[in-house]
Amino acid sequence: MPHHLFAETLLCPGLDCTFQWRYQNDGHYLLELIDDESPVYGALSQSIDRFEHTVFELAINKPTLIEWANSQNTLQDTADRRELRLGGAHVFQQSIELFQGMQMMTDREENPERLSLIHQSIGDVMGFIGQRSGSIHFLEQAAMSYEQALEIRTEEHTPLQWARTRINLGIVMHTIGQLENDNRMSKQGLESLKQGINLLPRDTAPAEWSAAMCQVAVILCELGTQRRGARTLEQALVAFRNALAERSKDSNEICWAITQSNLAATLQAIGIHEEDIGSLESAIPIYDEVLKVLTRDTVPLIWVIVSANRASALCALAGESDYLDMAENSAGEFEALHSLLLETDYSDLLRKAEQGKDSASELARSLQV
Repeated sequence: MPHHLFAETLLCPGLDCTFQWRYQNDGHYLLELIDDESPVYGALSQSIDRFEHTVFELAINKPTLIEWANSQNTLQDTADRRELRLGGAHVFQQSIELFQGMQMMTDREENPERLSLIHQSIGDVMGFIGQRSGSIHFLEQAAMSYEQALEIRTEEHTPLQWARTRINLGIVMHTIGQLENDNRMSKQGLESLKQGINLLPRDTAPAEWSAAMCQVAVILCELGTQRRGARTLEQALVAFRNALAERSKDSNEICWAITQSNLAATLQAIGIHEEDIGSLESAIPIYDEVLKVLTRDTVPLIWVIVSANRASALCALAGESDYLDMAENSAGEFEALHSLLLETDYSDLLRKAEQGKDSASELARSLQV
């Protein structure tokens, strides 16, 4: 699996926002630097586990990771789990001080490999906190730590470690680009990701390679959507399909479902921007297959996201093809999501579901004339 703590992007045209989902269970590499007899070892191990299967909307300047951990709502979390994550948030913030102390005591000439791992680990924790809290400061500090690691981890002597750091740097730069609506920064992140992928051995590290390829595809889709670029969106489709060659339903059902959903969202973007009925028609059955895996009972917030995507794709297809029943179905699906969200504190998502319902209803009325 990928060596980072970051969550994976979920494209969400149906609710017009960006979600992230941390589900990989691959963060225990951070413990390599810590004595397994230390109480910090156990606390950090538990904290890593407590942040698995967390879903959040990427939004700028939530004050702290601790506030984020304490603000999760009932659609995805129980009160007990929130309290556990709140404790874990404190441990992550304390771990930065621990790693920074190790950094001060490690000589580059005597132990460059250890020092590069420390820089990498500081970057991962800083980026983890920055991604969830929306803190540009933490993300910029993460990028600085990765750049320090790359001064030691060279492409020639440690290609795999160099590639992993490049990929993590690309993820952090892209996150900054998303939060600040800065395409220049996202493009720099894209370039860093591409450099890293080129040195990842696809045959022996298929999970890492496909995860990085999905990050590339997400950036391409976002850039193509923003500038209405059909060629860039087509490149995103190719990248997602390449990733799916290593993310099969049998080998990793969740990875497969996330990638399929993002593939459908890219087809949806092409259909809308190019007024292409075929792309919109292709997106809907993909969402249907995803919803068989990412169910309301198992991952309710993810289910809402994918369901909203499907409803918006139906609305777009109804508009292009003048199908009244399809517009009415879209309005009904948004109405059901709106009713579900009324039971939660997700006021922003509630408002967006209502907007989707209103748009589909207005289209249906226009098609009745």
